[in-house]
Amino acid sequence: MTRTEVHGPPHAVSPPARLTERLAALAMPCPVHPSIHLVEAAAADWARAAGLDPDPAASRLAGRAFARCETGAVTSLARWLTWMSRLRQAPGALTPVLAVAAGGEPGPAPLERAFSGLWAACAPRMSGAWRERFTAGLAAQREAILLREPPAALSPGTPANSPGAPAKPRPAGTPAKPCSPGTPAEPCGDAFGRYLFDLVEPCLGMEVPAPVWRSPQWRALVEASGDVAARCEEAVAGRGHAGTIFLERSNREAEEWIIDRVATRMEELWTAARAIPALTERHDLGFTASREVTRVACAFLTIPRAYLEWLLETPRYRHLG
Repeated sequence: MTRTEVHGPPHAVSPPARLTERLAALAMPCPVHPSIHLVEAAAADWARAAGLDPDPAASRLAGRAFARCETGAVTSLARWLTWMSRLRQAPGALTPVLAVAAGGEPGPAPLERAFSGLWAACAPRMSGAWRERFTAGLAAQREAILLREPPAALSPGTPANSPGAPAKPRPAGTPAKPCSPGTPAEPCGDAFGRYLFDLVEPCLGMEVPAPVWRSPQWRALVEASGDVAARCEEAVAGRGHAGTIFLERSNREAEEWIIDRVATRMEELWTAARAIPALTERHDLGFTASREVTRVACAFLTIPRAYLEWLLETPRYRHLG
């Protein structure tokens, strides 16, 4: 019997299986970067200087996702995550942000100016293919938001929803729009941006070769990692999905569905990761490039774990740990 199978007789009514019982990886505490306090201070100072509210949770998430990386890489990711958390409160800013990414000048809005600085720090080191990939992710995020939110909520600087408000449900039977070409139909609205995973490369100071990131094996890794993170964020925001059921505190069916999906996708994530060494060997990347690809793949393994820790820290889901 696999770890993702539920123990018990068919149709038995029992509390949701706890994530720590379903996933061996959760048995030990998630490591945190030893300089996390320096990262939190640097990210908070940057946010205030940019006109944004600091987000300590973003720094903790970065400190777990990059627990064994250089402090500068963790700080860079923490700044991006802070910017992303504020973008969710004003998703209409995606339109001018995309204009900045295309070479335009930022306006006076803090989100635009903050993005301009982040973009200037990372984009010049990356290839045109990476920049295209990242901006395509931003554009897909805006498209997903347009499907879920009324136009009036999309003017720059205007929150589409109050923080934590449930997203508008799609009509029954309507699949979620894929976040990018080739990805499965998973929910990817304002709760989560898959472009987060493109940020791993510039924050680490490396780029995955095109033959690797275009491969089915790499897509499987990224999609499984993104799915776990998205599910965790949906659950925290109260947007769990079980058919057409939205997650409520008393909705056991939806909660069980979230746990089952996370557990299944975590196992699929590890299966995908084990295929990466053979993939780098097949493309004859050499030692240095293969090591860099492995570092990015390891980040895709740790980001979902960091999100799971964040999920289990919230009062609503602490009982699952």
